[in-house]
Amino acid sequence: MEGVSPKPYYLVNPDAFAYVTVTSRNGEKISLAHNGSDDTYVRSSSYVAFEVGDKEKLIPSHSRIFFNRPDFDRFARFDSWGSARETFNREDTREVKIPIPDITVQRSIVDIYNAYIERRGIDERPKARMKDICPIPIKGSPEEAGA
Repeated sequence: MEGVSPKPYYLVNPDAFAYVTVTSRNGEKISLAHNGSDDTYVRSSSYVAFEVGDKEKLIPSHSRIFFNRPDFDRFARFDSWGSARETFNREDTREVKIPIPDITVQRSIVDIYNAYIERRGIDERPKARMKDICPIPIKGSPEEAGA
């Protein structure tokens, strides 16, 4: 960002969330991200950032799983305000009811979810390699069937 003024930019700390308040042109999803790294990132003023207040009570990764659910997207779209440009403001996020199980249950849910995501990635790697190695459809494959 050499030569760029940092004034219009804000920070997204590790384990913080950032989202775009405008929901009207995002299809069915709210644009929301979780900084699951140890790095701090820069965001523009079009994003609102927030953090979990008490991490001893609510694990941010558990919240991320909740926010990734289609139910949350529907809620955010339904609860958006405006006419030509609907928004889901920071105040609206306070109305979101997140189920908060015991912290050990949250850790288990996060561990299972992360294992699932990792396993899904492992399953996809050979498929991607096969496409590179053998781009001709194999008889009976989903690509040959037009799926």
